[in-house]
Amino acid sequence: MTKKILKNLLPWLVAAGLLYYLFRQVSPKQVLESLRYLNIPLFIGFGVVYFVTIMVLDTWVLSRVLSRFAAPVSFRELLPVRCVSYLLSLVNYNAGQASLAVFLKRTRDMSFFKTLGCIFFVTVIDLYWVIALAFAGSFLMDLNMKGFQLEDWVRRVAFIALAGLILHLAFWRGWFGKILPKRFHFRLGDWLRGKHLFQPFHHATLADYGKIALSRLPIHATIISSMWFLIRIAGASVPYRNILGAIPIVLLTGAIPLTPGGLGAAQIAIVQLLKNYVTPPAAAHGTVAPEELLLAISLTWMILNYLFKSLAGLISLRWTSRDLFKEPTDAAMH
Repeated sequence: MTKKILKNLLPWLVAAGLLYYLFRQVSPKQVLESLRYLNIPLFIGFGVVYFVTIMVLDTWVLSRVLSRFAAPVSFRELLPVRCVSYLLSLVNYNAGQASLAVFLKRTRDMSFFKTLGCIFFVTVIDLYWVIALAFAGSFLMDLNMKGFQLEDWVRRVAFIALAGLILHLAFWRGWFGKILPKRFHFRLGDWLRGKHLFQPFHHATLADYGKIALSRLPIHATIISSMWFLIRIAGASVPYRNILGAIPIVLLTGAIPLTPGGLGAAQIAIVQLLKNYVTPPAAAHGTVAPEELLLAISLTWMILNYLFKSLAGLISLRWTSRDLFKEPTDAAMH
């Protein structure tokens, strides 16, 4: 029990450490002061539109993936379950994703690992989008973080990911078996292809990859563009080109599983990458620095989204039994 608590608590401790470091560089008082220039009603209204858009798109794509590789699941049926998984993910991301698979197993008798495999499949596509967009962004602006030039690192990651994608497709689509002699046949490959967890990868065609990737693109476009609107809502300005260049790098940094939702790491990346390109509100008269404004916007935005996820999850729990989301025994997973 103690080990489980520590496992859930450790990411939050890491996030707290990163935020402590950041607030040693930026005055907390000035960060609060910069919130005076934030149009709160517009900020909250934009947050509602943003959250609903992401939630609807995410649930719609996932329902299509589940229907394609596991069993037919409608958007209407999946939506409240997805909201609960958002809530649980705030405490533990993996537990949040697994809760959706547990629910469908108990209500629809769908394979736990097939559902988990569908979520994993979408996660892989999302990761490749982040890497691809970060690669494109590396050509749009100078990516300097604390004196470290990120361009080479991002491009190196992109080339490794491309090589990994080619090998990934070659393995799951059986290309190796078509070009290599039979004596090089790998039993491990057959074993993996037979596992429910990897069924989406085994059965997905190149057309499936393309369709699902395109259906996820609006989500990434919305996430990236949101920061431009938020800065404008705070009365400041920033070239959209720099948003396109910086935010995918921020997302790539936040994808490193060290803190919940990239908390702390994402804030450091946003401040360092955009501070030289943001023009604070004219009304600030030089009293608010770009770093302070960016940190205030980023933290407030993350808190608002956490609040919306919590509310959506709690409201959805009113319509479903909490027991349906509890971790199953090993035997019940299959």
